[in-house]
Amino acid sequence: MDEVQDKWICGFWRRIGALLLDSLILGVVGFALGFFLESTFIQIGSWGKLIGFIIAMTYFGLMNSAIFNGQTIGKKAFAIKVVDSSNQAISLSKSFLRYSILGAPFFVNGLRINNDALLSYLTYPLSIILFGGLFAIGYLYIFNRVTRQSLHDLVVGTYVVNASVGQQDTDKVWKPHLILICGVFITTGLAPAFTSNVAESEQLKGLSLTQKTLNSIPAVKHSGITDSSTTTISSNTKTNTTTFVKASIFLYDNSVNDKELATQLAQVIADSYPDSTDRNLIQVTLIYGYDIGIWSQWYSHNYAFNPLEVLFLD
Repeated sequence: MDEVQDKWICGFWRRIGALLLDSLILGVVGFALGFFLESTFIQIGSWGKLIGFIIAMTYFGLMNSAIFNGQTIGKKAFAIKVVDSSNQAISLSKSFLRYSILGAPFFVNGLRINNDALLSYLTYPLSIILFGGLFAIGYLYIFNRVTRQSLHDLVVGTYVVNASVGQQDTDKVWKPHLILICGVFITTGLAPAFTSNVAESEQLKGLSLTQKTLNSIPAVKHSGITDSSTTTISSNTKTNTTTFVKASIFLYDNSVNDKELATQLAQVIADSYPDSTDRNLIQVTLIYGYDIGIWSQWYSHNYAFNPLEVLFLD
């Protein structure tokens, strides 16, 4: 351990420990905001993540800059800090850019964007940010053992180092890492062009119409619906396949225990999606809550219905 701490570049676990402590602090802030503003966060839905992103960016942007000597509370507790290649704390603008690159993929994940936008060229940058960004950040955190720079560090030229150790010479990032990351970004950028035709299938068109019907119900904030199956193998090696239509229904009010509402929604699915009558089950999950990125609070209840029985209910 002493040998690791004598190195200028911070080790993986000290950095993760600092991040977890900082995340805990932000989680407490998010919990307090949710306690007072729960109804507001429910109303704005997934865009509440923008609030969490701004709070997190303000925290990390300010504290990782020269204003606080490159140390958040977590980094100070683990005696590490953010510096540039000259071992100096970075400017405020560079610190904000650094966190924006790190935080964007996590806050974009789960963000609800209308279908028209998703069918536009917006899908390409979103795919790069979400899938390419998440992969690059995680991959470099784990496998870039020479400089321990993740994507956000490489872009702005920063290092996370042990605060009590003077600057030491470091090797450059292994080129195959950079080649792989570039390949992933190119692949994720082109992916929407090859997957757009999938949305044109008859089954997905039917599911989309059903989703719109569900969303038109006053109690429903938004919904997601899938047509899928699961296969299980019993102890006597027999396989059993269950087909089902599953709907995740997000509500404006905390009515997750309202079985009558769940039954009504299952009827809507059976009426508007004819293929559901050929399935074993219609699963309806009622969900109420919010997610602002730094904190989330969810309540849910699962219901299962026989499609044919639901279809002929009065």
